[in-house]
Amino acid sequence: MNYFLAVNDRQLGTCLRMLFAEKLQPAVQTVLNEKGKIEFHISIAADQEVFEELNERYKIMIS
Repeated sequence: MNYFLAVNDRQLGTCLRMLFAEKLQPAVQTVLNEKGKIEFHISIAADQEVFEELNERYKIMIS
C-alpha cells in the first residue's frame, strides 16, 4: 500500500492541507520506526496515478 510519509508535525500538516484541498479524506496511521521515532503514514483512496502526482507535489513541498 502506498502512503505519504511525514516524520514531523510540519510535514503532517502540509500533507493534510494538500489532501483536504484536493477534497480527499486521508487516513493517518502513527507508527514507530526502527529508531524508535514516530512516523505518520497518510494513505488515501485514489488510483496509482493520482497518488504519484500528489506524492511528487508533497515531496517538493517538504523539501
